[in-house]
Amino acid sequence: MAHRDSDSFMQATILSVCCFHFAVRQYMRILFLALAIAVLTSCHGTQKKYGVPQHFVVDVMLPTTPVKDQGRTEACWIYAMLATLESDRLAMGDSVNLSPMWCARKSIEEQSRRTFLCGDTITLRGTLPEAMRLIERYGVVTYDSYRPDIVSGNDLAVAARSAYHTSAVMSAQRSTLERQQAAVAEILDSRLSAAPHLVFLYGMEYTPQLFAESIALPGEWHPVTSFRHHEYFSSFAPELPDNRQHHEAYNVPLDSLMAVIDTSLENRHPVAWEGCMTSLASRMENGSKDITAVTEMRQRLFERHILTDDHCMAIIGYGHTPDGSRYYILKNSWGEEAGFCYISRLDMMLRTVMVMAKRDSRI
Repeated sequence: MAHRDSDSFMQATILSVCCFHFAVRQYMRILFLALAIAVLTSCHGTQKKYGVPQHFVVDVMLPTTPVKDQGRTEACWIYAMLATLESDRLAMGDSVNLSPMWCARKSIEEQSRRTFLCGDTITLRGTLPEAMRLIERYGVVTYDSYRPDIVSGNDLAVAARSAYHTSAVMSAQRSTLERQQAAVAEILDSRLSAAPHLVFLYGMEYTPQLFAESIALPGEWHPVTSFRHHEYFSSFAPELPDNRQHHEAYNVPLDSLMAVIDTSLENRHPVAWEGCMTSLASRMENGSKDITAVTEMRQRLFERHILTDDHCMAIIGYGHTPDGSRYYILKNSWGEEAGFCYISRLDMMLRTVMVMAKRDSRI
């Protein structure tokens, strides 16, 4: 009898464990789906809310290259920084069209080395200062020489995962860094196509580094932010999930941050924008535009993890509606159908986390 009771107990235990694991798997599936929906909502949110306002009049509009499509990648920070550089060169009479996939590849290569040496993970998320760092360190190539539209977002994600797993395994096997780099290069060549070694443009030949310097000198673009939990007119590393490299930004009052944007556009320089496109959950009462009230509101939203950096774009102009309200024009990277966003001045103040502005536009 005791033996049968023991068997029954074991069967019941096994059944309970199986049910528990099934429940956990179901929960994880639901959680994964919810997270996926959240990512798609934040990176590819509805465009209707940010469409052209009625009777909108353009005051400043900088030239742009054709709108690109980041697909399902999380590389908007790269697309936005390159779009800003492209518009800046176009406004100066120079035509360039740059490859986001080159920067994404260099990011994966660099992160894979840290996986091999330190056990770090690989992510496709980042910030505007990180995009600029990659450009200054590894250079950039033309869009046609390394086109992102031949690669789906899934391929880029698969390439990143393959690079991570290969690097982790080779590290565990005590392989060499040279072999790890060769293995990752082979993975990226297979998934993304081989990267060019030189840039050919207008009869000239450049290395990617020299080509990047012909577009933007090192240190020419600066990150600027506005949060009152750090001292104004000093630099600090914004506490953002994607700021893993702890890039610092120059901290100014909110009215000065808006002056940076306005002054830059008036001087025909675009601005790279990083901020929040999803619902802020709590908005200004009665649409108050008092700078002190807006400053306090955005600080509270940031501290509650509501205001964050879920998208990046390039600010390429502004205009107004008949009532005098200013709207900023932002070049997006969600394809031609969602090519441009129009964001009110109040929304710009509330939603901006950080901008990258050219040196002569910084306060």
